[in-house]
Amino acid sequence: MVHHRLKKHDCTLHTADVVERLGLLVPCIAEEEVGPVRPAELADWISVEAEDEPEIAKHGWLVELDDGVGLLVRPDHDDLADLLGEQVGVRSVVQLDREVFAVEAPRLCADGLRAAVMQAVAAANSRAHNPHPAGQPGAPAGDGVAPPDPGATVQTTQQAQIVEPPEDDDLCRLVSGDAASDGQRVQIWVNRNGILILPAGTIPHGPLDHGENPHFQRATVTSARASELAKRHAGRWIPYSSLSDVGLLRPGLVRRRWRATVVERSGASASLSWRGTRPHALLFGVYVVAGRSRGPVDGLP
Repeated sequence: MVHHRLKKHDCTLHTADVVERLGLLVPCIAEEEVGPVRPAELADWISVEAEDEPEIAKHGWLVELDDGVGLLVRPDHDDLADLLGEQVGVRSVVQLDREVFAVEAPRLCADGLRAAVMQAVAAANSRAHNPHPAGQPGAPAGDGVAPPDPGATVQTTQQAQIVEPPEDDDLCRLVSGDAASDGQRVQIWVNRNGILILPAGTIPHGPLDHGENPHFQRATVTSARASELAKRHAGRWIPYSSLSDVGLLRPGLVRRRWRATVVERSGASASLSWRGTRPHALLFGVYVVAGRSRGPVDGLP
């Protein structure tokens, strides 16, 4: 049990308490090699750190989740921030990234906050396997918690993946509107033909959608138009046919910036850095893989 230095605290549970009372968590994907997750394993997937200079005012705790936590929640609905905000002692939660949260919980200790996160993940896991709350149409009789149905899980996952109709080759999607490249602020677009790097603000766009299946900002740009924009605005249009190598480095806990290096066959290269979610980094990597058809991108998460 963790001892508190605070005279008053809101911790009602700690990690050991939750590990003792929490049952196995069932992944939301139907694959034989992925088995139930023990509570002690879930606890190891949760990092809680205090920040002396928090990025969000008053949100002095930084919570980062391991990739394994993503197996336990529905792929089409991310409610961890809301569920964490409902836990005792948690005043506010701001989601900085897919697995990173800034938390205002001044009277919780680190172990108590980890316990709160575990309870939020367990609630999301239960909701993933039983999307109908008790009392609503389709809810099972009894306590409203039904055993997971693998068939239903597969169907739900397939429906989540069918989001949009096939797109045109010239449809560009925004990876980042505020990236850095060789000391300049740039925006990064990708489509099936190549990578377009332009000075920030060249193509107007709205804010990025950080949801699990985001409707990324779009712009229809032909290869000829992309080349023209790059020349006019001192940007770069890099067709996939000219690529030699692409590396993608996932962010660390503190800086939370993605980094990519694009090398052309001519020897020219471009270094890119941006803040964003994993779906946007995957967008960059997957388009490059599909466009050049030369195997995976080094470092693709």
